[in-house]
Amino acid sequence: MTASRLTESGVEPAWMDTEPVRGGYPDPVLLALSGLERMRAPARRLMPTPPIHHLFGLRPVSVGPAGVTFSIPTSPRLMSDEGFFYAGTSALVADAALAGAVQVTLPPGAFVATSDLSFNFLRPVTVAGQQLIARARPIDVGRSLGLAEATVEDAQGRLIAHATTRCFISRLETPQLVEDLVELPEPSYPNPDPYQRMVPGGGDGLKDYSSLQEIVAAKQSGELPLAPCLDLFGFSQPSVDSGSFTLIAKASPWLTSPVGVVYGGVLALLADIVLSGAVSSSLSVRTVFSPLDLKVQFVRPVVPDGRQLRATGKVVYRGRRMAAARAEIVNEDDKPVVLATSSVVLFPDRTWAEVSVADEAPTDEEVASLPGGDR
Repeated sequence: MTASRLTESGVEPAWMDTEPVRGGYPDPVLLALSGLERMRAPARRLMPTPPIHHLFGLRPVSVGPAGVTFSIPTSPRLMSDEGFFYAGTSALVADAALAGAVQVTLPPGAFVATSDLSFNFLRPVTVAGQQLIARARPIDVGRSLGLAEATVEDAQGRLIAHATTRCFISRLETPQLVEDLVELPEPSYPNPDPYQRMVPGGGDGLKDYSSLQEIVAAKQSGELPLAPCLDLFGFSQPSVDSGSFTLIAKASPWLTSPVGVVYGGVLALLADIVLSGAVSSSLSVRTVFSPLDLKVQFVRPVVPDGRQLRATGKVVYRGRRMAAARAEIVNEDDKPVVLATSSVVLFPDRTWAEVSVADEAPTDEEVASLPGGDR
C-alpha cells in the first residue's frame, strides 16, 4: 500500500514525498571507461542502480558490442484503472535499451542523450506476459548522432512493439583512473521496491461510471483512487474535456536515470497516457481503441527539482475507424519539454476487456478498411 492525500484537485500520491529515494548515480570517473565498459558497470557493481530500477524494476539483461537488452516485470502497479497496460509502457524498457545500443559503440568521455523515440505497436501488454524485454541494436553511429532500433517482446516471445531512436552524442574531457574501481556493497531496504507493492485501483468500481468525465470527477472528489500506474509515477490532478485530457507530474528524483535527469521512458509514458485520455474523452461509451503508434520528441531535459510538469493531450482527428492526437509536456516556466503524437484504431461495440486480451492488433479486414472506410 502507498500513501495518498486528498487535495482540492483530488487524490494525489504522497509516497514520493515521504519515502527517501533509492539508488544513486555513477561516479563521473567512470567516463574514463569505454561506452561498452560503462554499460557493463552495473553488472560488476561498479555503480549504484539508479532510482528508476527501484521504481519499476528496470534491469539490464545483456550488454555487448552488437546490442543491449533490458527488461521490466509486467507488475500490476503499471496498470490503468481498467486493468490494462498503456501502450507507452513499452517506452519504460525500450528507452534504456535503445540508448544503450548507441552507448556501447562510444569511446571514453562520450555519452548519449535521447532526442526522440518512435513506436509501432503490434500487440497489447498483459500480466500473463510476465516481462517486457527490449532488444536493441545500433543502426548507425557518427560523431554527433546515433540511430538504433529495438523490438519489445514479452516473456513468451510475443512481439509487442518495434521502436527506433535518434540520440545526440556529447563529449567531456576524459578523467583519469588513478586507482582501481571498487565493487559497491548491495544495498538493503526495509520494504519492497515500489513496483513490488500492491495498491488499490479503480478496478470493478468503474462499472458505476458511464464516461471518462464521470471517472475523473470521482477522482477529483476522492470518491475513486488514482490508477495504480498514476500512483506509482506520481501523476495526478486529472482534468478532462471533450477531446482533451491533462495530468500533472512532479519532477521527482524517483523518476531519474543514471545521468540524474527524469528518464525519457517515464516522460514518454506520461505523454501516452494523456494521448489515450484525450481519445477516450471523445468516444461514446461503447467504443474503445487500440494504439497503432507513438512518436515522442524530447525538447529539453528535466532536472529532479520537484517542480511540476503539465501534460496535455488533444484529439486532432476523429474518423469512423481512426483517431489521432498530439500531446505536449511543459514545465512550470511553460516551456515545452516533450512533444508527442499518436494514432489509434477505433472499435465500436467493444469493451476494454475484449481489446486488452486480444492476441493481435487489428485484423487484416479491419486494417484494410481504415484509409478508404474512415470517412
